[in-house]
Amino acid sequence: MAKVVAIVTAVAGVIAAVGVSTAVATVIATVAVGAVIAAGSVAIANKLTKAITPDFGSAAEFEVQGAQGIMVNKTGSSQSIPVIYGETRTGGIRVFAHTEGTVGDVENAYLHLVFAIGEGEMNKCSAIYFDGELAGTCSSAGSTDPGSWSIQSPYSGKVNMYFRPGTDSQTAISGLAGKGSWSDPRFRGIAYAYLRLEYDSDVWKNGLPQITFEVEGKKVPSTSDGTSLSYSDNPARCVLDYLVNDRYGKGIDPSDIDLTSFASAESYCNTKGFETRGNVSTSGTVYANLIDILTSCRGYIAFGNKYRLLIDQTENTTSLAITDDNTIGNVEYILGDKKSIFNKMTAKFLNESTGYKDDIKVITSSTLVSQDNGMPLEANIPLPFTKTASVVEQILIEEINQSRQSHMIQLKCTVEAIDLQVGDKVTVTNSTFGITNKEFRVMSTVVEPSSEVTLSLREYDSAVYGSSIITNARNDDND
Repeated sequence: MAKVVAIVTAVAGVIAAVGVSTAVATVIATVAVGAVIAAGSVAIANKLTKAITPDFGSAAEFEVQGAQGIMVNKTGSSQSIPVIYGETRTGGIRVFAHTEGTVGDVENAYLHLVFAIGEGEMNKCSAIYFDGELAGTCSSAGSTDPGSWSIQSPYSGKVNMYFRPGTDSQTAISGLAGKGSWSDPRFRGIAYAYLRLEYDSDVWKNGLPQITFEVEGKKVPSTSDGTSLSYSDNPARCVLDYLVNDRYGKGIDPSDIDLTSFASAESYCNTKGFETRGNVSTSGTVYANLIDILTSCRGYIAFGNKYRLLIDQTENTTSLAITDDNTIGNVEYILGDKKSIFNKMTAKFLNESTGYKDDIKVITSSTLVSQDNGMPLEANIPLPFTKTASVVEQILIEEINQSRQSHMIQLKCTVEAIDLQVGDKVTVTNSTFGITNKEFRVMSTVVEPSSEVTLSLREYDSAVYGSSIITNARNDDND
């Protein structure tokens, strides 16, 4: 029986796209929130002869710039247009500005502005803000014109608002056609907003405002067929979109994706309240951006015969009992160290309840700090695609819990392990290390020419997915 090498990564199967060979990929270990970047963790890290610098992606950009990098209005033809998933607030890229007309004795009284917002097709633009103040709201999805918008005081009568969701077949806004040198500005495939502002010294006291848009982002494929598009912020569907999209994603054919695993992940994310909400930087690599998106659900991609999405969650089925009888040769058993075990985690995120401003959530376990002789073992992580404080808290709790399950094993097993897949749960009984039916999760499998199977295993404990290990949580005081 032939079986391909299975590699678990936050983007498994995409590793080749960044120039990492399969042979190297099976011994890479890098810590990332919610994912093991490649097949191994602490144990395989000890074999690593060199580190790989993470690619610049959405999380790296967010960590440096925070809300300022997302809410700001940018200009210039070289700006990358983001992919926006879920409900969020964002700035735009100003691609057109034009003045004309006379009101009273004021010349050039009308200012026409066009902002590219994101890759299409997006679901809706529900609100527009001027300098953080609500200027207009709209309940309609899809294309909208001034009659669909409710303009707030003092902007009523001074602003016309239009939105196009970025379909490939969309037509030009009639009021924009012919302005400047544009005869037929369609922006096919790009969601954009067009605003016409009328001069009024009492309304525009501070000049041109900072303009932001509250949107519901990309329509994403159904996990039933990988092609039917509708709006959702479920991480499984957003990851699926990024994998199959050939404009900004990996361009994988849906037939090469295990859609059943994505459907299962979609159901689990619904029960946990996990959401993918934020801007994917298209200037980053597919590799880096997929890792960042997966932070919203603590998921990872496994590649064997097909791409599978796995969410780190409770596994009820034990797929194989590994004992001295089916173990071949040496067994490497390695514990974690201070670099991989945590008792405190801090996350940076945009909080929807504060108008999508930068926020920080800190989770600390006083019990674990005591166990660690009072030494704080802390990690700081950006969560650019999570906007709800309670979900951030749950992610941090599970990350701390998982870090405490730090035992790693690498061993070679007989042919009966050939059907194991990444994510399966196994038990290990080993007389040398004095363990009996200890539970582990499969992190990689390599089928040798002899049909023996080399396994990398990570310690498993169902308590990771609750909150029993954490004794207290606190919010950082940002006031």
